[in-house]
Amino acid sequence: MTGRRRLLACLALAAGTASCIELSVDPETLSSIEFIPPTSPSIVVGDVLRDTLGVPERLRARAFAADGDELPDLPFTFVATDTLVQLRNGNELLARDVPGTARIYAAVPGLQSAPRSLQVIRRPDSIAANGQAVDTVRYTLPTTGSRIDSSTTVGVVVRAGSAPVNAVRVKFELWRNGAVVAPTDTAIYALAGPAGRVSVVDTTDASGIASRTLRVRVTAGTALRDSLEVRATATGLPSPLARTLTILVRPAQ
Repeated sequence: MTGRRRLLACLALAAGTASCIELSVDPETLSSIEFIPPTSPSIVVGDVLRDTLGVPERLRARAFAADGDELPDLPFTFVATDTLVQLRNGNELLARDVPGTARIYAAVPGLQSAPRSLQVIRRPDSIAANGQAVDTVRYTLPTTGSRIDSSTTVGVVVRAGSAPVNAVRVKFELWRNGAVVAPTDTAIYALAGPAGRVSVVDTTDASGIASRTLRVRVTAGTALRDSLEVRATATGLPSPLARTLTILVRPAQ
């Protein structure tokens, strides 16, 4: 890279946290930073940040020049502006013992990213059906063509003790006849989000609830009688929590 020069910069944030790194780079070539979002929206108190499989996940970022080209191998500094979390080994995030919202920045000399917010949560210890563990879809068969019944919501509640836990990523899987129904296979059944789009992931709200809508496509002349399973797994935790719900599909009487 032409025009290289040595630049020493310190990032000082409002909370009084500072971090300094030394880097050989022409600051005029550096245009933007992408702070790659962690796969989980939260981190458990006393634990490290984890991915959807429960494996420790390190913070990551990318830098780009004005022409859009990525600038590889830049040594990013990650900075937390509060005492809810601490950084170890540069990009390993550890939560302390107090729940709350942590804000983290990625930076290189002369430029910092927009902050990423992560919820520091109590460790969930249970996941249960939000409502009935066994529910029934009773559909009306159309006289012609097909129609979609979306009257059934499948939900779970995640708790730590008796308290609900928000910001927990929950993955839903739909099973039929002992095999998982691929999210791309929407010919008859599908799980959908609030906008009606196919979606198998939700994040618990302040009440600890995550849910998806079960869509059932019924066609004139073809009566469905099925027993489905919806498996909900809370991820991003030291140990995953799972719950299986049963949905019966029957014609309306």
